[in-house]
Amino acid sequence: MLTTEPYKITINETELTHRYNEWDKISTNLKINEILSIKSGPDLEEAFKTYSNFCIENKFDFSITRVNSYEKDLISFLQKNNFYNIETTYEISCRASKIKNIQINNKKVSKQCDIEELCSLSSGIFNHGRFVEDPNLGKKLSDKRYYNFTKDLYNSDNDRLFMFSKDKIIGFMFYKTIDQKTNLILGGMQPKFSHLAKFFWSRVFSELPEQNIISTVISGSNIGVMNLYSHFGFSFNNAKSGYHKKWRKNES
Repeated sequence: MLTTEPYKITINETELTHRYNEWDKISTNLKINEILSIKSGPDLEEAFKTYSNFCIENKFDFSITRVNSYEKDLISFLQKNNFYNIETTYEISCRASKIKNIQINNKKVSKQCDIEELCSLSSGIFNHGRFVEDPNLGKKLSDKRYYNFTKDLYNSDNDRLFMFSKDKIIGFMFYKTIDQKTNLILGGMQPKFSHLAKFFWSRVFSELPEQNIISTVISGSNIGVMNLYSHFGFSFNNAKSGYHKKWRKNES
């Protein structure tokens, strides 16, 4: 996924780090800037003014960010500056050896599939997340973004696993492991086979060494996925609030 090097605005103790997500422009025809971190201080107003001027001068469509839900003063500041709340996400994790309720069925799994069939599936099944839950962006753009994201993941060196029913793909998971830490990047099931999710996720977990820490980020509005990870014994470690700001008229 293409991103530019982060910019850092520093004024005394205040820091605001942001970057241009070039991949989103290619994928959705929207120019999106992501605030990666904010270290609040007495000069936050001035730092944000510098950031706002940067976004206006460079004709960004949106700014997006996620902040810890307990940072109430920062959230109030964002709201005062016309950021609107989109989502709540949870950072979750579990050591592979501690996973509960592993259940394996006899559905076919593979590390290969038809890429167009996969992208077609992924571009229609997601109803939660920072893009689809924003009414200023909507599901059509979100579906397009997932289509392109999945295509990039398939052509990457990330690990993957696919589940099939009658030779048609019904589930997928992309993940990456670095130093015994496995990040689940993107996974999903065809809705009419959602009852098989616990079996497919079990197959994914069974692929991993027992010492690995498995982590991912999930939407707080996706009750089915929250229940799925609770079923396996994952810890819900940190809640973050997603905020967006619309800079100019969406002409895409």
